[in-house]
Amino acid sequence: MFQRNPYRMKRHLLYSLAGVALTLVSCGPQDAAKLLSEQPQRRTQTLTEGWAFREADIPDTAHRDLSVEKTVPDWTPATVPGVVHTDLLANGLIPEPFAGTTEPDLQWIGRRTWEYRTQFAPSPEITAQQVQELVFKGLDTYADVYLNDSLVLGGTDNMFVEWRIPVKGILRPDTLNTLRIVFHPAYETALPEAQAWPVKLPNDNDKGEWVTSVFTRKAPYHFGWDWGPRYLTAGVWRPVYLDAYSAAAIDHIQFVRGRQDSVQADFTARVTLAVQDAAPVRVILADSTGKTVYGQKDVVPTDGTTTVEVPFSIANPELWWPNGLGEAHLYTVNTLITDKTGQLLDRNTQRIGVRTIRLVQEPDSVGEGESFQFYVNGVPCFIKGANYIPQDAFLPRVDTARYEELIGTAVASNMNMLRIWGGGIYEEDLFYDLCDEQGMMVWEDFMFACAFYPWDTAFLDNVRREAVYNVRRLRNHPSLAIWCGNNEIDEAWHHWGYQKAYGWTPQEQAMVKHGIDTIFRGVLADVVAAEDSGRQYRPSSPMYGRGNPLSQIKGDVHYWGVFHDEEPFSVYKDKPGRFSNEYGFVSLPCYDTYREYFRPDEMWLYSPAMILHQKTPKGYRLLEEYMARDLPLLKDDFRTYVYLSQLIQAEGIKIAMEGQRSKRPFNQGTMYWQLNDCYPAISWSSMDSRYRWKALQYYAVRSFAPTLLSFERVDSTATAVLWAITDRLAPQSGEVSLRLQDFAGKALWDTTLRAEVPANDNRELLRRADAELLRGADPRETYLVAEGVIGGDTLRSLYWFVPLKDLDLPKADYSVSYRQTGPRSVEATLTAHNLLKSVLFEAEALQDNPSDAYFDLLPGEQRTIVLNFTEEIPAAGTDALGLSVRTLNDLAGRKSERPVTENVR
Repeated sequence: MFQRNPYRMKRHLLYSLAGVALTLVSCGPQDAAKLLSEQPQRRTQTLTEGWAFREADIPDTAHRDLSVEKTVPDWTPATVPGVVHTDLLANGLIPEPFAGTTEPDLQWIGRRTWEYRTQFAPSPEITAQQVQELVFKGLDTYADVYLNDSLVLGGTDNMFVEWRIPVKGILRPDTLNTLRIVFHPAYETALPEAQAWPVKLPNDNDKGEWVTSVFTRKAPYHFGWDWGPRYLTAGVWRPVYLDAYSAAAIDHIQFVRGRQDSVQADFTARVTLAVQDAAPVRVILADSTGKTVYGQKDVVPTDGTTTVEVPFSIANPELWWPNGLGEAHLYTVNTLITDKTGQLLDRNTQRIGVRTIRLVQEPDSVGEGESFQFYVNGVPCFIKGANYIPQDAFLPRVDTARYEELIGTAVASNMNMLRIWGGGIYEEDLFYDLCDEQGMMVWEDFMFACAFYPWDTAFLDNVRREAVYNVRRLRNHPSLAIWCGNNEIDEAWHHWGYQKAYGWTPQEQAMVKHGIDTIFRGVLADVVAAEDSGRQYRPSSPMYGRGNPLSQIKGDVHYWGVFHDEEPFSVYKDKPGRFSNEYGFVSLPCYDTYREYFRPDEMWLYSPAMILHQKTPKGYRLLEEYMARDLPLLKDDFRTYVYLSQLIQAEGIKIAMEGQRSKRPFNQGTMYWQLNDCYPAISWSSMDSRYRWKALQYYAVRSFAPTLLSFERVDSTATAVLWAITDRLAPQSGEVSLRLQDFAGKALWDTTLRAEVPANDNRELLRRADAELLRGADPRETYLVAEGVIGGDTLRSLYWFVPLKDLDLPKADYSVSYRQTGPRSVEATLTAHNLLKSVLFEAEALQDNPSDAYFDLLPGEQRTIVLNFTEEIPAAGTDALGLSVRTLNDLAGRKSERPVTENVR
């Protein structure tokens, strides 16, 4: 059974190395265990209390229409970290930004100048230090910072970097200090540069009058996307604190891997110190208890910065493995800095994993083709996963529970990699910590997507600073598998026709191409080579666009022939590519999510609110055309339409997930677009913005199972193919029962197949024409069942001879009983008396994720499902919940409506 968060993790922050044989260096007089219990000289003080905001008074009128009355003229309570939209909402000054038709009415927020302020008294431990810094982990985006009316930082221009401001002499001890930040509007600030740029640069997702997003180092999706709103946020979006030290402090650390295997793991810790006093220091590396010292080195640093290299080894280490292949074992390394008297100056704690991740691309027998295969610890690893976007339009709202929920969903869905897409953000440290713990590999894009960017020196320097900061921040995570320069920019250059659409001259084309190459084959490639040379880098994803025949035999592929080019779902398996890391299909959010954000009168397909939340340019047209091919298209009931939209998405993407897995070794990865949402939109996600699982999420759990039985239909010859697939690292064997039966459960014939599947491989168990399998039976009233036990896993796959809309499904015949099992949970026991297709439990109360949904139940089978609710169950018990069972059987025989013929937005 699948539950909403079956992998809600008890996070282990420290992993001991006790019992592991190490190559030790004597600690001398130092007692590492004692040092770990001491307070270091370096001190920090968070500044998260007492914040207020207002619309700013500014001397110039360039950034504000003075004819519009201020909405927030006086200081009003604010939250830091936060953004102005959430502060306005918390104070009841705006309606819910995600609701109904609210979005257009709130665009004024991003056009105003906002001011934030707090007062604080620095601790004596801060003001006693030689170095005193004010640190912002993230400012969104254009800001001026004042401390006690002194401008200490002017003109910030990048939300992806940390800002460190020396404040010694400005910071006042023993009294209140005033910290004030003025945030200028992103659109107006970048507009003059956009208007003056010699070549008009495109970004089709930027919904502004002028495309300014490409000039602004701000999350691209904030400017609008085909699954998200345009909300130009501003605020202190990551933590702010005081940081102070005197002699020396740790600036950054890199753990450089040498040999990494089960016999020995070699590392070199490159510890870069910020030095104020060029006096001798000792660098000590110790485990989580301090009882085991890996290595130490004494050094006399120079003023400014000094890098110290401390090698160490782990004998017979436990390896870090991705989800599904083994334990994601982590080791804790404490880096301690002491002065010559033994006083602890600074301490840093990180976790590392012993592992190798290598992308191998080698010519093979397929013409000009190349493999695209990830090897983990020397083992070929088939990638199963999804693309990830930011979890909210307002980033500071994403708390620990939501991160755990999302990574838990990926783990529960048998994924082993998430791709952080380049139109969002470099994620919080917590995201990568959870991926480290749960064995979730990360494909990391730099934050550039679907657009062309400027190439002047100031912009390139800004990009370089951004890249250095984030590579240094993320490079020690064992989950980080690969860096990639951007999303779809190479493809856009070669296949999206901007040269003609924008009428660029040859000289202008040369300038734009120079910009692309300079950023992605120059600046970013150089930063990765200098700061994280042990990890591979790709300039762009995909390597070739779908208009290039090489895209099917070489490199990664974003295949959008299905959906955008309106090809049938079967093309997913017929054109799998070598590594399919973006493809998808849309569906509506869950019905209960609509009930949270929409009024009842807005919950119909073409209401203004619904059209506003349909961001894809092709509107409902493509969704309904695909639905009409395979399902009954019913638009008279909104809840039914939601159900059918999710079912068609899941059935289509199942063909891709399983079809691409069956094409191993030609194909070595399948990652659908997209895992999650940032707002309640009609989108490609498998769970919606409220973390409710759509049908596709339940299908992903099954289709990404470690061992799988999967039917493939070869349409050209009306042939059924049965595959046995395993990702396990040992051979899997067993027997599979194959039978044809009718919807009442009568077996028309049966046989047994032997399954012998080599480790980490596939085997074809059956290839037979439909006519031979049917033996004269009606294809609308029968189906093929393959089920059995292979390697200890109980497996099943069903094969339909006709599209689901053409099945002559009987009226659903079942019995169901309910039992309350907790304040917010109910067990539903369902017994099928005939075939039940695509079962979904519904309720009048708002549901959280049931333990399973959109499943098939064969005649005579019984299954118990846990239903979860957002509120406590009323005293009246289960009768008050309005529980019911929906199946595809209920819609059989109903006449389909016609799909819309024009885009509806």
